[in-house]
Amino acid sequence: MRKILLVSMLCVGLILTVLAQTQQSSPQQQTFVLRYKGKPGDVNRYKSWFVLRMVGTFTTPAGPRERRMEYQSEATYLHKIVSVAEDGTLEIETTKESGKAKIGDGERMEDLPDKPYRRIVKMTNRGKVIEAKEYENGEVKEEEESEEGEELPVASRRYDPTRWLDKIYETAVHNIAFPEQAIKVGDVWQEKVSQQMTPNCKVPIAITSRFKELVKLDGRLCAVIQSEIDAPFEAQDNFGEITVGVKGRFTATMTIHFDPELGDEVQAMDEARLTLEMTLSAPGRPTLTITHRLISRGKTVKLD
Repeated sequence: MRKILLVSMLCVGLILTVLAQTQQSSPQQQTFVLRYKGKPGDVNRYKSWFVLRMVGTFTTPAGPRERRMEYQSEATYLHKIVSVAEDGTLEIETTKESGKAKIGDGERMEDLPDKPYRRIVKMTNRGKVIEAKEYENGEVKEEEESEEGEELPVASRRYDPTRWLDKIYETAVHNIAFPEQAIKVGDVWQEKVSQQMTPNCKVPIAITSRFKELVKLDGRLCAVIQSEIDAPFEAQDNFGEITVGVKGRFTATMTIHFDPELGDEVQAMDEARLTLEMTLSAPGRPTLTITHRLISRGKTVKLD
């Protein structure tokens, strides 16, 4: 009986030893210092697809009305490393090689003219964007700001729901960065930033990133980094006797497949959602309520 027990214990011990050795050598237990890499002149080509759908409802004396909008695009971009500083900071120029886009209500769509695109980004080798400039006709493109004295501020660019989606998402993505230290599968890190959307609405943005897994993609070992973005908001702006209230929430999930050896992204996918409720009120006038719901999905893959 003792011999059988001893043999059983030895077998269990051998199995545990082999299992431990297997786990120690498993790539899932490896640690990585994730950094973007490259040298001046390096060029990569990427193909991207993007879809945005928006539904807007607003109150009228005859009852609620609804409007729908859909935007679709696909394009090929060239990413060129312009410079690399001693501390690893990269300056990257992105230009559009080709593309096409459509807009409509989902059923009736019309082609949009293809426009040139040029953007220069300066970012740390951990992925945090320090500066970003978009160019139009050779000049830096500035955001259009609405004027304080507009008669109907809720219809201005300031309260455009696509602007809210773009600005909050851009601020979040610019602040998704790899940790300073080495990380392994399962590690989680967080970042909190904010984005000023209106004079009285500063949106808090919470970003939680996780080293989800290691996978093979197109023959390359990739670290899968998944980031969850959450940004609730509520505020009021006053324009004379008119009060504009905003309330809603932005959420997004972004997943990238990053090649630790070559130091670049092989694939990126994202889905973002925004609910934006705006109320327009003034003494002696009925309150106008407009609610927009937006969902966007994007995918980018490295071509070579």
